[in-house]
Amino acid sequence: MIESGVVNVNIAQWIGKRVDQEDAYAVRHFPNGTLAVVCDGMGGHDCGFQAAEIASKSFTEFFEWSEGGSMAGLMLKALEKANAAVGDFFAKRALYGGCTLLAVYISGGVMWWVSVGDSPLLLWRRGRLVRLNADHSLRAMYEQFLRNSEEVADVAISQAHSLRSAVTGAKIPLIDNPATPYLLLPGDRVVLASDGVDELLLGKPLSEAAQKALDAPLNRLSAEIVQGCRELELPDADNVTVLSMEYVPSNKN
Repeated sequence: MIESGVVNVNIAQWIGKRVDQEDAYAVRHFPNGTLAVVCDGMGGHDCGFQAAEIASKSFTEFFEWSEGGSMAGLMLKALEKANAAVGDFFAKRALYGGCTLLAVYISGGVMWWVSVGDSPLLLWRRGRLVRLNADHSLRAMYEQFLRNSEEVADVAISQAHSLRSAVTGAKIPLIDNPATPYLLLPGDRVVLASDGVDELLLGKPLSEAAQKALDAPLNRLSAEIVQGCRELELPDADNVTVLSMEYVPSNKN
């Protein structure tokens, strides 16, 4: 029998310098594990918050009522249901839009995930921050271009957040859904976030402000990350959602 332990969760949001908050999230605790979902509405398109809200809700509801099969397969089916629900919403209104989706399930000291888009899944382990999921934006492509030519720098900066994959109702071209779970160690912090954290947490080397935030007690971790984003004082700061998770093994033998 797998001992599930306890998964502690901490959440914080900030609207940034935007008019609307277009991020949505959901958390559900089950007898054997915890599900967390973060969705970020596509900027510049219709009804970003509605897309994010529908996707997070549909994913969670399907997950709650489904049984059997592999966890990776279950998460993929939940994504398909979320994608269909978003597609139905926009089709009925003759509009176009969508969102990113990042979902994590932690149980028994291991973690599964599925993600579409650029919302980062981060692991803070022993003073080192690692991105675990794929980045489905143009950022990685432009980083390669920048290594070879400075002439594309302005284009790269302005378009790096453009998505190559999103939840819109159409076929999803890129999905990150590992078949095998990721082993968590005592003391690991798992951070799900919208891309509003990128300037703080994805910079290299990691700033002292970011390290300080990541070392905060879990009950302040998400708020400290959000505060770090605020203190950057970016004129076009994006919405920020941070959902932090920490697995605490059971003491039972």
